[in-house]
Amino acid sequence: MLRPAVLFRAIAAPPRWMPLPLPLPRQFAPSLILTTSRSEAPTKAPPVPNQTKKATKPAKQQQQQQQQQQQQQRPNQRKPPFHVARTPSGNLAVYELAKRGGNKKLTLLKKIEGDRAALRAALAEGLKITEKDVKLNTLTGHLRVEGHRKTEITAWLEQQGF
Repeated sequence: MLRPAVLFRAIAAPPRWMPLPLPLPRQFAPSLILTTSRSEAPTKAPPVPNQTKKATKPAKQQQQQQQQQQQQQRPNQRKPPFHVARTPSGNLAVYELAKRGGNKKLTLLKKIEGDRAALRAALAEGLKITEKDVKLNTLTGHLRVEGHRKTEITAWLEQQGF
């Protein structure tokens, strides 16, 4: 037999789980109901020829012509024996570092191809700093420049045509 306190709890307290009421069926406005049948569906338009490929060819030709004109304007300048590639986002790989608790400031130049020693000498000459301040890491192929000189290095590299 149940005690009266248990009976009272069973009657007065709501159940722990209550079913949610079912949602009412939706009523759509008459303007939203499609009245066309499949036979009345509009036919597909004929495909339009892609004209973007034709438009890119003259643009490429114009770029090539501009490059040729620039090379003709500066015939005395030879190509340097090194190349600095850009990152996938189109930026130059020049980074500023802080070592020794922020006391030592460095600039790191990556993605160098070709004669790295020639780049080291040209960069030191272009920035008017000693070659002692530009160090070449032969293992990684990166150049370390003393001081935060990212803006100067990127400006010099862009001036050189990279």
